[in-house]
Amino acid sequence: MFSYIHLQYRMRIQYPNSFLKLLLIGFAFAILPLIFAFIQANIAFSQLSQNSQSTIAVSVKSTRASQVLQEQLHLMERSARQYFVLTDFELLENYHTSRLAFIEALHELIKLNTDPAQIKQLQNVEEIEFNLHAYIMRTNINNLEDMPFLSDFGLLSQKVDEIISLNNRSIDNASLQLAKNASKTQQRFSLQSLVLIPFALLVAGVLAFMLGRPIQRMDTAIENLGKGEYHHEITIDGPGNLRLLGKRLNWLREELLTLKEQKQRFLQHISHELKTPLTAIREATELLTDGVGGTLSAQQREITQILKDNSVRLQKMIENLLSFTKMESDKHVLNIKALNIEEVMSATLDSHALSIRAKNIHIETFYFIETMIADAETLRVVLDNLISNAVKFTPEHGMIILSSRAEKQWQIIEIQDNGPGISQEDMERLFDPFYQGKTLHQGLVNSSGLGLTIVNHLIEKHQGEIELVQTTKGAHIIVKLPILES
Repeated sequence: MFSYIHLQYRMRIQYPNSFLKLLLIGFAFAILPLIFAFIQANIAFSQLSQNSQSTIAVSVKSTRASQVLQEQLHLMERSARQYFVLTDFELLENYHTSRLAFIEALHELIKLNTDPAQIKQLQNVEEIEFNLHAYIMRTNINNLEDMPFLSDFGLLSQKVDEIISLNNRSIDNASLQLAKNASKTQQRFSLQSLVLIPFALLVAGVLAFMLGRPIQRMDTAIENLGKGEYHHEITIDGPGNLRLLGKRLNWLREELLTLKEQKQRFLQHISHELKTPLTAIREATELLTDGVGGTLSAQQREITQILKDNSVRLQKMIENLLSFTKMESDKHVLNIKALNIEEVMSATLDSHALSIRAKNIHIETFYFIETMIADAETLRVVLDNLISNAVKFTPEHGMIILSSRAEKQWQIIEIQDNGPGISQEDMERLFDPFYQGKTLHQGLVNSSGLGLTIVNHLIEKHQGEIELVQTTKGAHIIVKLPILES
C-alpha cells in the first residue's frame, strides 16, 4: 500500500510555481523545434543559393571562354594563312592579338575546371598551340611550300570542339547535381516537418492538458459550490497561482458550509420554537370553536375560523421548514415498500377536505394501478404539497384530476387543475428555494416557497423525475417514480 501511494505521488505532474512560467515553458518547447528547423532551412537554402550562383557563374564563364577559344582559333588560322599568302605584317599582328586572346581564354578554362582529365586536355591544346606558334615564327616567308604545320590548326580546332562538348556536359552535370541537391534538401525538410509538427502538436496538447486539467477541476469545484455541495474538499493540482486559488476556493467552501450549518440549526431551532406556541393557539382555537368558553356569535365564529385557517397554514409552513432542513442535512432515509395508492391519495385528500368543500372543488380520480413501490413518507409529502397547491390554485367550482398508471419502468402520478396555470418564466425557477412566483394569481405567494423545492428534492432522492407540462389553462404536473425493490 505504501509503495502504491509513493508511486502515485511520484507520477503526479510537477507544475512550475507560476501560471505564466508554465505558459512560457510550454511555448518554448513548442516553438524552439520550429525555430531550429527554420534556422536549418535558412542555412540550407542559403548554401543552395550560393551553390546555384557559383554553378551559374562558372557555367557562364566556361561557356563564354569556350566561345572565345573557338572564335580566336579561327581568327588565328585565318590571319596566319593570309600572312603567309600576302606577306602583310599587319596580318601577323592580328595573329598575335588573336593568339593572346586564345591563350587567355585557355587559361581561364584551366582555372575554372576541376576535372583533371579536362585540365590535361586543355594543357595538351596549349602545348600543340605553343609548338604551332614556334613553327610559324621560324618559317621563312619566302619558302611557302615548307608549311605542313598549318594543318595543326585543324587538330587544334578538333581539340577545341571536344573541349566545348565536354564543357557543355560538365554544365549539364552540374545543373543536374544542383537539382538533386535541391530535391534532397526539400526531402530532408519534409521529413523534419513530419517529425517536428507532430512534436509541436504533442507539446501543445500536453500544455493544453496541463492547463485544462486544473481549470476543469476549478470549474467543477465552482459548479459544486453553486449547487450547494460543500462536503468535498477542493484541491487544485496545478501551477502555484492556481493552487493558491484552489486553497481560497476551499476556504470559501468551508465558510459556506459553516453558514449552511448555522442556517440549518437556526431553521430547526426556530421551527421547533414556533411549534409550541402554535400548538397552544390551535388548541385554544379548537376549544373556542367547540364552545368550551361559551356560545359564540356568528361574528365570533368567523373570527375563530380565520384563526383556525391561518394557524393551519402556519403549521404547514413550519412543517415545510422542518422538511427543508431535514432535506438539506440528508437525514431522510428511504424505506421502500408496497403502498396502496388509493389509500395514500384518499388520506391526503381528507387532510384538505375543508378547503375542497369550501371552494366546491370537484375531484376526479383514476387508478390504473393500485399498488406503488415507494417510500411512504416521501410519497405522502409529495402528494400533500402538490394537492395543496392544486387546491389553492383551483378557483371555486373548479376541478382537480388525480391519476396513477404504469409506463415501462416508471410508476406515474398525474395531477391536473383548471386554475391560472404557471407562466414560462416561473416554470424555470419554480423549484428554487423560497421562490414565490411573479404573479399574484399563484398560491405560492401566500406560502413559504419551499413546497415544490422539497417535492423536487424528494423525487430526485427517490431516483425519479417531475415534469411540468405546458398547457393552455391550469397546471399539469407529472411525477415519475422508478419501480424499486421493496
